[in-house]
Amino acid sequence: MKTKIRSLKIKGIRGIRESISLNLNNRSVLIYGDNGTGKSSLADAFEWLYYDQVQHLSNEEIGRKKGKDALRNTFLDDTEESSIEIGYSDKKTDYTKTIDHDLSVHSSGESNIYDEYFKKSQSENLVLRYRDLVSFIIAGKKDKLDTLQDIIGFSEVGNLRDLLKKNANRIKRTINNENFNNKKGAQQSIILQNLRSNAYTPAQFFKAANELIAPLTLKIKINSFEDIKDVLQLIKTNDDQKIIEEISLQTKIIEALSETEGNIAKLLNDYTTYFNAYIEIRKDPEKFSKLKLLHLLNEGLTVLEDDVMKEDFCPLCLQKKNKLKLIEELNERIGELEDLRNEKAALEEQNEGLKEFLRSNEVTIDNLLKDNYFKANEHIESVKKIQEIKSIFNVVLTELKKELLTKEQILDPGKISFDKKGAAAIISAAKKRAKELTEGQKKDIKFPIYSNLLQADLAYKEYRKIERHEDILTKQQITFENLFTDFIRRQEDALNIFLNIFSKDINDYYTSMNPDEKVGEIKLVPLKDKNDDLVGITIEYVFFEEVRTQPIALLSESHINCLGLSFFLASVKAFNRENHFFVLDDVISSFDRSHRGRFAKLLADAFSDYQIILLTHEKDFFEGISGELKSKGWETRQISWTAEKGTNLEEAALTA
Repeated sequence: MKTKIRSLKIKGIRGIRESISLNLNNRSVLIYGDNGTGKSSLADAFEWLYYDQVQHLSNEEIGRKKGKDALRNTFLDDTEESSIEIGYSDKKTDYTKTIDHDLSVHSSGESNIYDEYFKKSQSENLVLRYRDLVSFIIAGKKDKLDTLQDIIGFSEVGNLRDLLKKNANRIKRTINNENFNNKKGAQQSIILQNLRSNAYTPAQFFKAANELIAPLTLKIKINSFEDIKDVLQLIKTNDDQKIIEEISLQTKIIEALSETEGNIAKLLNDYTTYFNAYIEIRKDPEKFSKLKLLHLLNEGLTVLEDDVMKEDFCPLCLQKKNKLKLIEELNERIGELEDLRNEKAALEEQNEGLKEFLRSNEVTIDNLLKDNYFKANEHIESVKKIQEIKSIFNVVLTELKKELLTKEQILDPGKISFDKKGAAAIISAAKKRAKELTEGQKKDIKFPIYSNLLQADLAYKEYRKIERHEDILTKQQITFENLFTDFIRRQEDALNIFLNIFSKDINDYYTSMNPDEKVGEIKLVPLKDKNDDLVGITIEYVFFEEVRTQPIALLSESHINCLGLSFFLASVKAFNRENHFFVLDDVISSFDRSHRGRFAKLLADAFSDYQIILLTHEKDFFEGISGELKSKGWETRQISWTAEKGTNLEEAALTA
């Protein structure tokens, strides 16, 4: 059963000081009251009940506690609570919510039942005020998309889409940062040094290993890595353990520096690409200024949308300016700067990728420097050279931390020097030392074979580990990319079906209130960027037989409001699955007499199965439609206000 309101009792909220009650028995109600009588306090109470805030009360002047500071009636005693008691068509859902002098909120009801109902109600449109009529119409294309995704439950779908794309890009960046070919090359260098042959497959490795151990004339043939383990155990000499550890250290030096040498070349190349993109943005004074302007425009839009300034003024220059027009202009200008914003985002992504690459390489260097054998005096030159390499990482990292919009420019890559010959000399010396240590034990033929096989075995296992890691990441990248591509296709299909149905309702409601006018075929149209990604929604319509977008550019304020009202009503029909009621607070103020009549007829006919709480301060409108609505089962009420009692709600004295 769809939820409707059986009864309502409000006390101490906004203009309502003493209790007012509405016994609706699931019927709709038309409520008239002059401005200042507390009529909108009903809408405030509903908003607080369902969303735990009153948006238009949340600003710096009256507090930021979701409007709670201004929610309580100012004449209440500290001992009194503000409250809303609501009875629903299902009595098990009946609920009371209170707020005391300290702004502590309490509630009562059958919690499990109400919590389930409340959760289902969160995404539904239940309250529309005059000030919010055009919020969707004038919103930017991305905000329109976000709004629609929220109310149709596509937010999680959008989040999943973004997550798939983010993961695909993250894995792609990880693959790039790991520099797998360089890592595998470093291990193959060690294998070649010890086996005198490259080995990319197990078969190649086993063949070379058998050739290595042939002089020992063992009765074992290597056909598996278990066989290698057995051979090593068989020919191992404990007396030479110290020499083996020294050879292992030299191998670590070769491995770490060979890998780092290749990675630094990649780092400097990637940093050069980043530097060029960074300079490209900064060297164009107009582009650089636009980036600063983009930041200012976004801040200004936030100020206007948060209703920080109540009047029609530009918050920057304080010149009189229609707020709706100003928001529309800001959205349009921000849209014009979208390419620049994307360029900046791409640069920031490069920046993050470089930082990740640096962190990965720092770990390799730090692990080598921590080795106790490496700290000995005979390695002091090698330690110094490796610390110089680490200093390059620190220099680049410092440059990457600089903000794009600061006056100081990042360091030219040509000024970052890397002593490639010095690093190569250390690698060469390590290879020479390892060879000397191995061949210096000629008294025992087993030792050099053991040492070579051990180092080759460790290197090949690391090679295979790197290869498996690369293979896993590559498969993950392909999987996420395929999932993303398929997901986008399915999402677009579902979104297009929804937009077609939803657009038809918007168009029907709008044209029923505006018949025989040169506006129609209203559609919500998805927008894509150059990468074919969904980036927003725009409103398309036919104006004097010509397809147009940006309704605010051509339509009057009344028609814009009518379009916003049509969007709200269509969203109620499409998405309010749990609740079959909604509140309209003074939404027809800009409508003329004929439009008001058609609006009332639309509510009575198209929403006859809904419960509507319709609030108005327009006396003529109330008198003109009250008779017709009462004949269709509506209640009518009148609100008044006195200093002694505050808001009072009574049977309407006005009739058609």
